[in-house]
Order: sequence, then C-alpha cells, then structure tokens
Amino acid sequence: MASAPPDKLSPRGALPPLGPVVLVTGKGGVGKTTLAAGIAEAAAAREGRAVLIEFGDGESGKRMLGARSKVAHRVVDPRDAMERAVANILGSTILARLFIGNFAVRPMLRAAPAMRELAMLEVVRIYAEEHPGARVVVDMPATGHGLAWLRLPVQMRDMFASGPIHDLAQRLIDRLVSPSRCSVVVVTLPERLVLSETIELCRALEVEVGLPPARLVVNRFPRDLPAEAWDAARAITARGGESAPAAQQLLRMLDARREAQREALEILGSAVKTSLHTRPLILREQMEDPSATDVAAWLTEEGAA
Repeated sequence: MASAPPDKLSPRGALPPLGPVVLVTGKGGVGKTTLAAGIAEAAAAREGRAVLIEFGDGESGKRMLGARSKVAHRVVDPRDAMERAVANILGSTILARLFIGNFAVRPMLRAAPAMRELAMLEVVRIYAEEHPGARVVVDMPATGHGLAWLRLPVQMRDMFASGPIHDLAQRLIDRLVSPSRCSVVVVTLPERLVLSETIELCRALEVEVGLPPARLVVNRFPRDLPAEAWDAARAITARGGESAPAAQQLLRMLDARREAQREALEILGSAVKTSLHTRPLILREQMEDPSATDVAAWLTEEGAA
C-alpha cells in the first residue's frame, strides 16, 4: 500500500508511541471504524492481543475484524453501561437494576444523556482495566459528539463537588482520559470542509481537553496520476468525433482531482506550520476499501501503530 506522506507536509520522523487506550474519532463516514480495527489488528499481530470497543450494535467492528481476528471485540450498549456503572458505585448488580428501573429514576436518566455517556466511558475504563497489557482501541462517536464525551469527565467532576458522580468522573480523568493513559487518533478525508472541521477538532482536543491528537490520518487521499492521462485525454479531444465529449469530461475530472489534491495539501501544510502538532499520515485511496489487516500493515510500515 503506497503511503509516503507528501514532501510538502513534513519530513518523516519518529512518532510518539500510542498509549494503552487509543480513542479514534473523526467525522462520520471518514473510515473511523476501519482505522480503529486496523490499530487493534496491528497491536494483536505485535503483542498477541488487543481489544476493539464499539458503541451501538457492534456490526461495523465485527465486519471489519472478521471471524479469524485475534482482537477481542466488545460492544457497549447504553443501558448495560448504565447498569454496570451504577453497580460499580452501589457494589451490587441487583441494586443497580432496581435503581435504574425505578419509575422515578427512569425519566431522569432519559432526560440526562450526560449520565448515560459518563456510564459508557466508565465501561470503557472497566474493559481497559480488565485487559492489562493489551492495547484497547475505542471507536468513538463522530467529531462533535466525541469531543463532548471527552469534555464530560471534567465537567461532571466540577459540577458535583463530592459524591459518587464526582468520584466516577475523577476516576475517568485519572485512569482513562489522562494523557498518560490514552492517545487520540483523528481520521479525516482530503476534502476542504472536512479538513477544516478536523483541524478545528484537533485544536479543541489540545486546548479544551488536554489531549492533542497523537495521529492524524488523512484517508482516501487521491493517488498521483501520470501526466500521460492528461495527454491522452487532450489527444482524443483534439481529434474530435464521438469520443471527444467524454474525453473533455475526463479532462475536467482529472483537473478537479488534481485541484482537490493541491487544496488538501495546502490546508494540511498550513495547519502543520501553525496549530497541528503531529505529522499527517496519508492513506492513499484504493480501488477497494482496505481491510483492517491492510490498514494494520500500513500503520506498522509508517511506524504509527
């Protein structure tokens, strides 16, 4: 998988190691789950074990890993997470079920999504501590939602001066979302608006959460095409005939592709010079979407796993 970063961005250099817990975020549809599965596969190939944590139904991660993967796949369901987090506080699963099922408590929990999200982070922490020595990779919610989750522990700790919620939030700060415990990997696409939002996300992660991205992966970056592609399209256009309109359309597509590539490099280059404190990793587009093992091999080759 050809993947060398464009020279205009920055020279190759050693990347800092990832923490025990890797939080993968980015805008929806950018290949976040593929990268998360790839990071987990790379760790499993190197160390013999890894965990991929996913929220929701878990189908995406299951599909990416495949049946023969050595990666343990864990799915965090919101209701189960609440029950497990409350049980950890009360010391009893039965009491937790009674509390969550109480007719007066249920509406309160539905009206307070932050409590549910705090509980889901707590389950991530529990899974991480249940697998000491294994890399734990978390397929986080998309950009804005993911950032809100990472802000949550500090907000809840400051909101509750003491008590079980304060203690839970502080535990998450100390043992999950601490720079010594976790790394953030941001995934993006080489499209102007998506890149601009991603650069802003990177800034917010560093300034507002204290977790500057350890990796920025630019997925599906256009491959360089040979100059002969333009020459051939121009030659067909010049000859005229029935093929000329299609050749003209092809020329416009080639030009648009080259312009998009130039624009993406310009945005990334500017960010590297100003606010972005990591070298962008360029994952070139493929004829077919890469598998998790393809991504794992690429990350290892880049020294980014």
